[in-house]
Amino acid sequence: MEAAKKKVMGLFAKQDNLINLFLAGVFAALSWRSHMQQEEIDALEAEKLALTSGNQAMSSAMWAWREHLFHLAEADPSSAHIPISRLRAIYGEEEMASDASPSDAELHRVLLKIGLTMNVSQ
Repeated sequence: MEAAKKKVMGLFAKQDNLINLFLAGVFAALSWRSHMQQEEIDALEAEKLALTSGNQAMSSAMWAWREHLFHLAEADPSSAHIPISRLRAIYGEEEMASDASPSDAELHRVLLKIGLTMNVSQ
C-alpha cells in the first residue's frame, strides 16, 4: 500500500504528468460530448425523413382530393356539390366573387357528403 502511494505521488509530482492527465481527461470528455451530439443528429435526421415522407404523402392526398373534386364538378356541372368556379377560387386559379361564396360550414357539409374531410382551424 505504501509503495503504491509513493508511486502515485511520484507520478503527480511531475508537472508534465499532471498536464498529460488533464489533457487526457479533457479529450475523453470531448469525445463523449461528440458521441452524444452525433446520436442527437442521427435522431433528428431520422425525424426529418419521417416528416418529409409524411409531408409528401399529405401533398399527394390533397392533390388527389383536388383532382377528384374537379372531376366531379366537370363531369356533371348541374349536380356538382361544389361548382367549378368555387373550386377554382379555393385553389387560387381565379378570383372568387365575394357575394356568392358559401360559408366554411356549408363547404364542410358538402365535403362530408362526398366523403372528404376538411380541417378548419381559425
